[in-house]
Amino acid sequence: MNNFISLVIVLLTLSISTNQPLTDATLKNIKDERPVTFKEFSVNHEDYTLHFSLENSKDLQHILVVAMELHNDSYYVSPNSKRDFKGKFRGDFGTTESIEFYGDFIETPLSVEEYDPHPFVRGTINWVREDTTYKQLLLLKTQENFQVYGRIIFTIEPRCTLEQIPFSLVYEDGELVFVDAKC
Repeated sequence: MNNFISLVIVLLTLSISTNQPLTDATLKNIKDERPVTFKEFSVNHEDYTLHFSLENSKDLQHILVVAMELHNDSYYVSPNSKRDFKGKFRGDFGTTESIEFYGDFIETPLSVEEYDPHPFVRGTINWVREDTTYKQLLLLKTQENFQVYGRIIFTIEPRCTLEQIPFSLVYEDGELVFVDAKC
């Protein structure tokens, strides 16, 4: 929204300083600069597909839904694992004061704790080895319009690579939607 307002001000300034009126074509280009918004999108990878969507609850609270489909016998650490792992499935908004993850991810179906003798684990862990959906309540800390960048982080096994999947949310006029995460 701030980029849109800045663009309008610059174009109006240029128009006034060059004594040329704004044409319908110029105004159409200004409207076309607004980011495309959407309620869901997917990220495809050879080892997984992530489906992002947004839901509203009865209390007008916003819920981020991340559905993870696994491919090629891939797996990852559940956010419900009791032990601390760097690559545990989690979300992050960085340092914003507009929105935050509230509470824990709700995992469906629930992962099951198991013993893993691997030298990097040697103990109990909740591996997720099947398609799983996560719901995360989002707490809006302002009613002002804003845009934030977030990411879903996890280590995909057995490749052992830390994945960071970016997404961007815009809150405008009481509606929370995704926009292209060009960051």
